[in-house]
Amino acid sequence: MRRLVLIAALAALAVPAVAGAQQPPLRAKLTACASGPQPTDRVATFTGSMPAIKGGRRMWMRFDLLARTGPGKGFAAVKAPGLGVWQKSVPGRPGGFVFAQRVQALFAPGAYKAVVHFHWYGKGGRLLRATSRETAICKQPDQRPDLQAGPLDAVPGPGPGDATYTLVVRNVGRGPAGPFDVVLSGVGPDQPTQRVTALDAGAATTLIFAGPRCVPGSTVRVTVDARAEIAEADEAGDVVERTCPLAQ
Repeated sequence: MRRLVLIAALAALAVPAVAGAQQPPLRAKLTACASGPQPTDRVATFTGSMPAIKGGRRMWMRFDLLARTGPGKGFAAVKAPGLGVWQKSVPGRPGGFVFAQRVQALFAPGAYKAVVHFHWYGKGGRLLRATSRETAICKQPDQRPDLQAGPLDAVPGPGPGDATYTLVVRNVGRGPAGPFDVVLSGVGPDQPTQRVTALDAGAATTLIFAGPRCVPGSTVRVTVDARAEIAEADEAGDVVERTCPLAQ
C-alpha cells in the first residue's frame, strides 16, 4: 500500500462547562470523504467527541486508521504520521473535548475507517473510564479506466468476400485511457486491427474495420487492448464473443 499522509488536525476544541449547556456526545464520526484521480483529491476527515464526566480532570483521544485495499480482504491497521497518537484536552479547562483528524493521499481502490479511543483521567492521573467507537467507512473507488466492447454490426462490401464491421468501444471507468489496439478474430485468416489513440473516462468511440466476411452464425471475437497496454479497473470486458452480424 502507498504511504498515507496525515495533513493536520483540523480542530481541537474544549467545550466549556456552562450551566445548562449541552455536552458533546460520545461519538466517532466520518465528517468528510472525498475522492478523485489525484492522490491529493482522496481525503477522509474523522471527528471524535467526548463529554466530560464527574471527577474528570483531563480527556485523551486517539485515532487509529484501518484500511481495506483489496477484494476479499479485511480491514487492517495503517501507519501514518500523526495517527495512533494520544490527543489531550487542555489541563484545567472543564467541558467536553472534540478533535478532528484529516488523512490525505488515500490509496484507490480502498475503504477506510477510524477507531477512536477515549480515555478520561481524574485526580493524580487516575484512569476513570476508557472506551472506543468506530466511524463510518470512507470508500475510494478505482480511478483507472475500464474498457468494454459494445455492439458489433456489419454490412457486405466494399469488395466481393469483404465486409465492413462497425464496433462501439466504451471507457466506463473513472480515468482516461491512452493508446490501445482493438482486434477482430474469426472473420478470416487476417485479423482486422484498429488503433485507438485515447479514450476519456465515460466516452465511447465507433471503430470501422474492413476485412473478410464472417460466416453467418459463426462466432467473432473482439479483443480490446489486445497488447495489454492499459492498466484497467476491470479486465473482464476486454475479450468478448459476438455472433457474426451478417445475414445468410
